[in-house]
Amino acid sequence: MKEYSYMKTSFDDYLKARGLTVHTISTFTRVITIFFNWLQKEQLEITQVRYQDMLSFMKHCQKQGTSQRTVKHYLNVVRHYYDHLIEQEQTDVNPVTGIKIQGVKRKQLYHIFQPHELHAIYNSYQDESLKGKRNKIMLSLLVYQGVKTEELGKLEVQDVKLKEGKIEIPGGRKSERRTLQLEPHQVLEFYDYVTGTRKEILQQSGQKTDKLFVSMEGGDSLSSCMTRLMFWVRRKNKLVVNAKQLRASVIVKWLRQYNLRKVQYLAGHRYISSTESYQQSDMEGLSEEVNKFHPLG
Repeated sequence: MKEYSYMKTSFDDYLKARGLTVHTISTFTRVITIFFNWLQKEQLEITQVRYQDMLSFMKHCQKQGTSQRTVKHYLNVVRHYYDHLIEQEQTDVNPVTGIKIQGVKRKQLYHIFQPHELHAIYNSYQDESLKGKRNKIMLSLLVYQGVKTEELGKLEVQDVKLKEGKIEIPGGRKSERRTLQLEPHQVLEFYDYVTGTRKEILQQSGQKTDKLFVSMEGGDSLSSCMTRLMFWVRRKNKLVVNAKQLRASVIVKWLRQYNLRKVQYLAGHRYISSTESYQQSDMEGLSEEVNKFHPLG
């Protein structure tokens, strides 16, 4: 155990030297601990591990209920670990080389926005028209609560709990219902929207509905509103790809603050594996950014 502890410390130093964040280093070392525990159980020395042993490690993880995507994440970390050992001249073999996991759908790598960047995206939207005020409320739910665009259309006025400072997000075919905390500034903005802006939109459009977000007269559907809103956001910030990227950034922020089960609830994920995939996306996205300046491979 003493030897393994030393090796983990050495790996931490290796990662720090390459500019990885504290969160990413923590993710790497957690995986290496899992790998070390398996090595001890199998009575294998680190430098003795070969290709077939890594296949056994993969099977072990799968028997533990680890998803295929997470196993791929584990192998990626172990590969970097052996690159570190090679650099330290403790071995000349990387047993992960050549291993590929088939059937894992590759998620698109997004730039993961930091909380202050999400806040800046929200603040950059300035439009005092009725449509603009409505759109800014929708944008706030994207950048602070990570709400899906399709969920926006399901929201009703009664879902907003102003006294509690919360909002209930309806479930769907692929998501669970959940109650999310509003940011302090959102409470006042929602109050102005519900009691003022929304009523004016209804009056001008002649609609009668309980929907929280309503379209303007003349075929201005909610989906087209979102299209124009995201076009405006992308024009202001070239790093923005789509609304899914904003949601991913919010989920990654939560993963840095809370345990996996709480994030699963906040995100409305039906399966824990969906939440775990964002852990991997976070690590890969950050690693990709670091690799531009400090290649690990």
